[in-house]
Amino acid sequence: MTATHHPSDELLLAHASGGAGEAVSLIVGTHLALCPECRAKIARMEAMGGAILVDLAPAAISDHALQSVLARLDAATLEPPVPRRDGKSFTAPEPLRSYLSGDLDAVRWRPVGPGISYRSLFRGRDASAKLIRSRPGRGVGTHTHRGEELTLVLTGGFTDATGHYTRGDLQIADGALEHRPLADPGEDCIVLAVCDAPLKFRSAAVGLLGKLFGF
Repeated sequence: MTATHHPSDELLLAHASGGAGEAVSLIVGTHLALCPECRAKIARMEAMGGAILVDLAPAAISDHALQSVLARLDAATLEPPVPRRDGKSFTAPEPLRSYLSGDLDAVRWRPVGPGISYRSLFRGRDASAKLIRSRPGRGVGTHTHRGEELTLVLTGGFTDATGHYTRGDLQIADGALEHRPLADPGEDCIVLAVCDAPLKFRSAAVGLLGKLFGF
């Protein structure tokens, strides 16, 4: 299935230039693994950046720079590749797979409420990243956003006031949106969510739970 909801050009450019933080790079990079259209767009951005670099005057370097780089390469050790299970196609693409050290079926989920569980991946200085799993018909409580929330669908799909999202789709939400995404019938909906600020829940009780579990 082809993704129909994509990162903004600003997010893609930040990712291509190395200017995005770890959490944003993780979610944009995982979307790229699922979206040929955005991979092509990134390639065009990188080609434009390369053309600009070609026009820059070369900078002077020391006579010993090449020898220093070669010496470091000789001393470097390669990490062994992560083994794959024969006959098993990973549901989680890179770069997410490296954070999980395997596939989504190996995730140890932490229950939050009826039909909702999650796994925190990391909490950085600028943003946090987590996986959220919703059973069909379930979803995180109605909320808006104190900052920006990026949500990438990995399995299944969900629907909210803005539309329908399936595998590979990326939703971008901010304080202008109040919504309650609900998982589609059928399989569980698993998303990768990145937030740069806590969510703001309509229900005070749900808000307390959200604060407790890092939402």
